[in-house]
Amino acid sequence: MQKKLWEIQNCYKCSLIGTCLNRLELRTLAKKKVFSIESKLSDYQLHSRFIAISDRTDLPGKALQKYFQRKYRTAIKPYLKAVSDEELKILWEKDVAEGWLDSAWWGILSHPHASEQLVATLYRDLHMLSHDFLCNYRPRMLHARQQENKIRLLEEVLGSERQIYRKEKRELIADLDQARKLAAINKALIDENQKWRNTADRFHRQLRTAASEGTDEANVQKIADLRQMNNSLCGELDETVRNFEAVRLERSAALAQVEELKAALCRQERREVEQEREIESLEQMLIHAIQEVSCAKCKDHNTEHCPGLNLCGKTVLYVGGLNKMVPHYRQLVEKSGGRFLHHDGGVECSRSILPKLLNTADAVFCPLDCISHDACQCIKKMCKRNQKPFVLMRSAGLSSLAKGLNEITQ
Repeated sequence: MQKKLWEIQNCYKCSLIGTCLNRLELRTLAKKKVFSIESKLSDYQLHSRFIAISDRTDLPGKALQKYFQRKYRTAIKPYLKAVSDEELKILWEKDVAEGWLDSAWWGILSHPHASEQLVATLYRDLHMLSHDFLCNYRPRMLHARQQENKIRLLEEVLGSERQIYRKEKRELIADLDQARKLAAINKALIDENQKWRNTADRFHRQLRTAASEGTDEANVQKIADLRQMNNSLCGELDETVRNFEAVRLERSAALAQVEELKAALCRQERREVEQEREIESLEQMLIHAIQEVSCAKCKDHNTEHCPGLNLCGKTVLYVGGLNKMVPHYRQLVEKSGGRFLHHDGGVECSRSILPKLLNTADAVFCPLDCISHDACQCIKKMCKRNQKPFVLMRSAGLSSLAKGLNEITQ
């Protein structure tokens, strides 16, 4: 039977309430009629008030217990199946590594078979994790703000690109409609041309028939009228043919423009997909940067099971790029748990040292816009020969590097 809040030792209540109920939750719960807490209290006073409520068995205490049960109904199931301290510790370490500190701590404290020694040990670990978080709070927040600014900038660029894409799409649809109208006009002209040809053939036959019947004055006049009508029809036919040719040329030009717009639209869609992937990579790095769990306490740190964006000590060789951005490349790679090497692709550094650098690297990155085509092809062949991962990036920006790092850590 799972422990109730009032059955948990008082010395652990502060850590339980502080870990499981954030400030917004405290404010939201305080508004409920069952707790009857005035809204003017500070966050700390609310925290203290709910610690006191958790020790009671009256209606507010039971309401708080019900809230905990409802919040962690799914997360608590593995803990209820555990029957020993070893199993509970394994579940604790797994949840802490994944960042689920609140559900893990509730699962331990509410478990009916958790020993006092295990609870005290895990409480000490939780206490030190809070110190780790406070010590690293400023660097982590500065890094998080930098990542947020980069994401905001990329979102603005993506929004602009989307507007251009929508505009080009509307223009393409309009051009397609125009092409359809021109095709309909073309068909109508072809039908009219055929109609006039049939009329001209009929008058030619009438002329031949009239000429064979005699040369009296009435027939001569009739023939003259028919010839005049025939000449008029031939003139109209020639005009129709010229109009048809002009429309055909205009239609061909419109179709060529439509094909160009389709190709431009495809390129724009590919760029949009690349930018969305880069934003996702930066968002994952931002989430990892603000994670409250210290990597040093994680048993999967620097292993293939690491839950965050961690290169696990891999060496990244960056070939090409912008010289002024090299310190930022290095910072991004080292922040992700990797070792950074750089070669400018042969501008100032000799290409003869590339094979040596390549042998020590675990992955090679090249930006398309800041390296020569020959150097890029040469590096690609060397990577294929040495079976090294080769990441070709869209640009020399940090977002492209973040996307590439995210790909090799998957």
